[in-house]
Amino acid sequence: MKKGDFYFYLLSQAKISARLFWRLQSSFVDSKSIIDHAKLDHPLIPSKLAQEIKRLCVEEEALAQKFAQLENYFTILDDCYPKLLKQIYDPPLFLFYSGNLELLKSDYLLSMVGSRHTTHYHQQATENIISEFFGSPLIIVSGLAMGLDAICHQAALKNNLPTIAVLGSGMDQASFYPKINFALGKEIIKQNGLILSEYPTGTKPALHHFPRRNRILAGLSRATVVLSGALKSGTLITAQVALDEGREIFALPGNINQVLCCGPNKLLQNGAHILLSSQDILNFYELNGQSKLPILNNNFTNNEKIIVDLLNIEPLNLESIINKLSWPLPTLQATLSSLEIKNIIQTNSDGQIELKW
Repeated sequence: MKKGDFYFYLLSQAKISARLFWRLQSSFVDSKSIIDHAKLDHPLIPSKLAQEIKRLCVEEEALAQKFAQLENYFTILDDCYPKLLKQIYDPPLFLFYSGNLELLKSDYLLSMVGSRHTTHYHQQATENIISEFFGSPLIIVSGLAMGLDAICHQAALKNNLPTIAVLGSGMDQASFYPKINFALGKEIIKQNGLILSEYPTGTKPALHHFPRRNRILAGLSRATVVLSGALKSGTLITAQVALDEGREIFALPGNINQVLCCGPNKLLQNGAHILLSSQDILNFYELNGQSKLPILNNNFTNNEKIIVDLLNIEPLNLESIINKLSWPLPTLQATLSSLEIKNIIQTNSDGQIELKW
């Protein structure tokens, strides 16, 4: 146990903010000196904080035992602490981690957030955009929640992109939230990714943890992508934090009649960058030409090109295609089979035929 870290830990348990800590440190040099002066009710130390420090000092032995059990953490005083996160209004003093801390040194962290409930449109758009980051140095940051957060992490892993998950609970299996994504968290670590949490092992999820978690999501990156979310949602809280910190917001446009599109559409109305393709992100990070996008098979027959042009407008079910083209059924089936073999089309969860890009 490092004594300096313990005194800083005691201050963190007293709920000192980073801003107040920096101010007091300039007068008192280090954490122990701040504590010593708090015991003397020094006028520079707010009385409420001084009283809490004195209360904790009475329990110092128990607190020291608790601190000695902490593992895999770093503090805002350490060199590995992310520079962008340190700049937000209320950065966490301690962060617990599992995995590859080297990822935090990158200038290419990209936060991506979305709703727990999702639609086929949002899932496909997310997977397609992330797949087109393949070969770039981008690192996908998300919250490992159910829905689009998990999809972001999965798409990153599928395309050999590093990914960072930020939790609102402890990282141990008993505390991990949501439990359904514990296996995904293990896979992130296995593939050289990183999991972060403000909360130590044994900390169960609590409602107020998640808005706190969202400030870390927004604070880690130069830009945050809002994929989906209602007007009043955690996704929009993350976006607001990013805006408050002067970070850039990208929003995925969507159907004006769908609740989950209202959040991103409102952000666009208020001046967010529109996200139409991966190139919008790559341009922002000045990564033009660094993505290795798959080369599309354009060697189509006349009939195949007609189908591709039709599906480029919108996904369609088989009956709609028949009505639009009036082709003999065997001709249509043969053309669709050929496009499927060429890996150009697929059937989505709504039973519609759509392009894979």
